Formats: sequence, structure tokens, C-alpha cells
Amino acid sequence: MTWSDDLSVGVDSLDQHHRHLFALVEELPRASDIGVEAVTGVLAQLTDYVAYHFAEEEGMMERSGFPFLDLHRHSHQTIALRVAEMAANLRPDNFGVVAEELRTFLSGWLIHHIEIEDFEYRPYLAVAK
Repeated sequence: MTWSDDLSVGVDSLDQHHRHLFALVEELPRASDIGVEAVTGVLAQLTDYVAYHFAEEEGMMERSGFPFLDLHRHSHQTIALRVAEMAANLRPDNFGVVAEELRTFLSGWLIHHIEIEDFEYRPYLAVAK
């Protein structure tokens, strides 16, 4: 999973957030090679950063008058719940499988979310700058 400028939403801080999320997702295989504690640590960082990013992004959308904020917020809540469910299933005997499932899921979701859902707010945030 690699960041490219094609994924830019036109707001530097949000692009930085997205880059950081990409980096955390890509940490999962390395953490899996180390052990359950490393996966748990990356997962905790990911969970915290996702919450931070969603709050920042939703705040910007609200201030810009983005008309689909409720739908976007619902998408964020769905993803946060899915990640929490996967984290709750993490055990010493399955951490490798869970880490790979989480990486695969988040890789696909993150790219889709940026290209489809986040791109919808670009014109609104560009005007609000």
C-alpha cells in the first residue's frame, strides 16, 4: 500500500493524516513478525490515530458546510466499530491472522474511502481554506 499524490484531498493536514494511516497499516506485517505485543501496540496507535483523524476531518467538513457530513460520519463510525471488533478478537494464538486480516481490510478501505468518500468534500474544503 503506497501513498500517491493522486490520493490528495487538497488539504495538507488531512493528506498528512492519510499518509500516517498508510504507514501504520504497513506496520502490521512487521509487528506480526515480532509478536502479539507489537501487533497490539500498532493496533492501539491505529485506533487512537483513526479517532483523531476522523474528529479532525469531520470538524473541517462541518465548518465548511459539507452537506453529506452525516453520511461521512456514519462511514467513519462503521470503520471504527469494525477495527474495534477485530482488535477484540486479537489473541496470542491468532495475532498473525488478525494482523493480516486487518491490514488487508484497512488497505482496501482506506484507498476506497479517500478516492470515493473523501474526494466528495474536496470542493467544500478548498473553498473554506
